[in-house]
Amino acid sequence: MDNTNYVALSRQMALWKQMNIVSNNMANMNTAGYKQDDVVFASYLQQTPQAQGIGAEPIYFTWDFGDYADFTEGSFKETGNPLDAAIRGKGFFCVETASGEMYTRKGQFTLNEDGALTTTEGNIILSEGNTPIFLAPDEREVVISESGDVITENGVIGRLKIAQFADEGKLLKMAGVLFENPAGNAVRFSSDNVRIEQGMVESSNVNAIAEMTNLIKIQRSYDYVQQMIDEEHTRLSNTISTFADLA
Repeated sequence: MDNTNYVALSRQMALWKQMNIVSNNMANMNTAGYKQDDVVFASYLQQTPQAQGIGAEPIYFTWDFGDYADFTEGSFKETGNPLDAAIRGKGFFCVETASGEMYTRKGQFTLNEDGALTTTEGNIILSEGNTPIFLAPDEREVVISESGDVITENGVIGRLKIAQFADEGKLLKMAGVLFENPAGNAVRFSSDNVRIEQGMVESSNVNAIAEMTNLIKIQRSYDYVQQMIDEEHTRLSNTISTFADLA
């Protein structure tokens, strides 16, 4: 296989990954708290013996540099559920999972069989004391204040633990709407500079029209590269046939 095909295949592999990411974004455009993913590509310069000397050109492969989550705030949607909450500002709810503490912007909460506040996936919502927030069976009136206090007719029963990170871009997306904070990324637990809104959830920040446009562009680019590969294959086949006829 010559360099042309290697370069083309590197581009196709990058486009294939981009298509998967865009497709996943579109599949989650109605998932509360979802943050869309984007990809980063770069050119990888490869020096070859043929790229040496005056007038020679090096070969540039497509380098799949990685992907990242876009933490732009989504629109807020009123649900009427007093257990739901949304964060205005840069902050995350803290939840306890089987893999340890993780962070989410999805504020669709419910109660488990023990009366503990949980996510719809069953993860415990943590309070500032790193404990669950329990509602008694007879407690019916629930108020979540702007600072995150959870209040019932019996008084304050806990405050939502809110995490704020020095660099949100370093957060690792683990599953859907859950993020993990890697070592070295400073975090503070405070509801300062954010506002909690009860009965609201943050919608996905996926722009459906933009992602559909991206999907069309990716498909066209992929088809164009495939056409180039096919034409190069035909060219090489014709060249080989010509030399065979001359032999």
